[in-house]
Amino acid sequence: MRRAWPIAAGLAALALVAAAVLAGSPGPGRRRGGPLARLPSAESPGPRGLAAAAAWLGATGRPWSRLAAPEDAPPPGATWLVVAPARPLGEADAGALLAHAARGHLVVWALGDAPQPALEAALGARRLPGRGGGERTVAGAPGDPLLEGLTLRTDEAGVASDRPGAREAATGAPGEPPAAVTVPVGRGAVLLLAGPAALDNAHLAAGDALSLWVRLAARGPIAFDERWLAPARPAPAAPPGRAAALAALQALLAALALLLALGQRLGAVRPPPAPAARRTARDYLASLAVLYRRSGAEPALAADAWRRLRGRLERDAGIPSRLDDGEAALRLAARWPGPAEAMGRGAAALARGGPGTLLEVTRAAADVESGLRREVAPR
Repeated sequence: MRRAWPIAAGLAALALVAAAVLAGSPGPGRRRGGPLARLPSAESPGPRGLAAAAAWLGATGRPWSRLAAPEDAPPPGATWLVVAPARPLGEADAGALLAHAARGHLVVWALGDAPQPALEAALGARRLPGRGGGERTVAGAPGDPLLEGLTLRTDEAGVASDRPGAREAATGAPGEPPAAVTVPVGRGAVLLLAGPAALDNAHLAAGDALSLWVRLAARGPIAFDERWLAPARPAPAAPPGRAAALAALQALLAALALLLALGQRLGAVRPPPAPAARRTARDYLASLAVLYRRSGAEPALAADAWRRLRGRLERDAGIPSRLDDGEAALRLAARWPGPAEAMGRGAAALARGGPGTLLEVTRAAADVESGLRREVAPR
């Protein structure tokens, strides 16, 4: 035990140095919790950020840009996104947005908590408060070219516009305010969203949010206008004596851990238990099949698997999910006959129903996806 004290003292000194270094430099948590993480920015990985959508756009070859400097402007034909601006736009900036829409392009304005007098006056827009600050599911209005057939998760706030020609683009349950309104401007339009939830990182995998990004990108390059995002307040500095106290505590804990490690042992290490009987993947699949049949969930699971396939076809093959299965198979056959044949088998099995539907539908969906990968892969 006497030899333990020099070792403990050495480890304590190392712990003091490490604690001092860590206390003097910002850690990962501080960097991630910085001002950017709380903003709807294309560079923010936080729940309210848009970095996931920007990364997906880049990974799939869809062009996008970020407007950060006052002189920045969207590229020609771009879909111009203004998401929850915290600083008010001036008359000239609001006029530039409307002029871009009037030339036949799309502007998306997701309203935030900060008032926007110039934009509100130009578009006759106003935000309608929700009931309890929660979330809701809304559906795209029939006939709307951007949101028809989509289901999105948003907060409970609503939006309205008094401008002539404005129409509801997404609605929820009866009595709830619309979550989106399309306002025609010249040869284009401005899409008003009640909030940024349908676009942010936290909801990218909810409902048809990714399909919404597919449709936005199909109109041209995406321009994230971040010139109006207010910087967050800097984090307060830690008290001067806090770092020293943390370092001393860390050194004390390191010394205590070493002394305990060099103390009396409580016996030999217990051998590991004998391995249980191995079950194959076939056994697990058979058990799942029995559970599905007993619970009556097979038709619902088959329908869900087919809906996910249609969503993948919309994203990867450009075949809208609102088309019926027959029309979608015809469009698919024009370029990829093999996957189209598998899609026909799956649609027939889903319409026929009965035992084994889930197996036939999932097998057909897998054949469609593998066939697309083979036929679109570079030779």
